[in-house]
Amino acid sequence: MKREERKRKDNIEKLTKEVETKKKIPKDVKEKINARVFENMIIAAIIMVYLVSLNFGMTNIPTDTYRTDLKVFSILLLIITIMIFEWGYKKDNESIWLHGVEVMVLGVITLYLIYLYSMYYSTYGTLILSIGIVYLIYYAIKIVIIQKRIEKEYMKSLNDIGEIIKK
Repeated sequence: MKREERKRKDNIEKLTKEVETKKKIPKDVKEKINARVFENMIIAAIIMVYLVSLNFGMTNIPTDTYRTDLKVFSILLLIITIMIFEWGYKKDNESIWLHGVEVMVLGVITLYLIYLYSMYYSTYGTLILSIGIVYLIYYAIKIVIIQKRIEKEYMKSLNDIGEIIKK
């Protein structure tokens, strides 16, 4: 009786240790998470540099030149959007397509900035700062979602309830 009980406890301990080791996220999954997070952080940093440049340009560039620059930037961003969409379509990659949408939104915002510059010159810098904050919040939430989604996919791949029941 004691042997069976001890054997049962040993089996339970082995299963518990096995489950705990499987719950730990392996290095390759962590690297995948880090790569996606780093990619999004780089994009967010580029967008922030772009918005800060727009803010500095507002104070240092003559009005007519600044408006022309905004028009050129909006057209360039929309061309880049089309290229990213095509690339995402060829690769059949949802992540690339989402980056294209993000760049498209930035291009449309830049297009609206031309008119906002004329209408709200006194609060234009604050407006650009607000856009930057919204983008930062968006990317922070996106990074958390990416981490959770990849971890959830990994845990789902470990679903071995049938194997545990057999043991």
